[in-house]
Amino acid sequence: MSFFKAISEGFANYFNFNGTASRTQFWFWLLFVTIALCFALIIDGLYLGPMWSTWQGAEDVLPFDQDAGQPLSIFLLALFAVPTITISGRRLHDSGYSARWLLLALTVIGILPLLYFFFKKGLKSGTPNPYSG
Repeated sequence: MSFFKAISEGFANYFNFNGTASRTQFWFWLLFVTIALCFALIIDGLYLGPMWSTWQGAEDVLPFDQDAGQPLSIFLLALFAVPTITISGRRLHDSGYSARWLLLALTVIGILPLLYFFFKKGLKSGTPNPYSG
């Protein structure tokens, strides 16, 4: 799967927990989200944050100042939150696990088994998978 196909499928399946997501699709999606958020932080730090803070009445806000707002970054986090959760659930389905395992992310130590599940190879096409939808 190509990088851009993984992104388009991520948005096309915005609320879809059914089915599976390959390792390639999952990691390309996370790469896209990471790159987009890095650019958003830079744009916020240089331009939007100081401008936003000035509109709010703050004076002398410098680029990358901690008092500067981050409106674009917050917007993108909200935009990417749901598809990232759903693609993570579909990735767990591909590994043979229920999406309920995502609740482990609420604990600190639970991230380790999730990382293992995300890196794990998907089930073979002939293997019955009750979570594949």
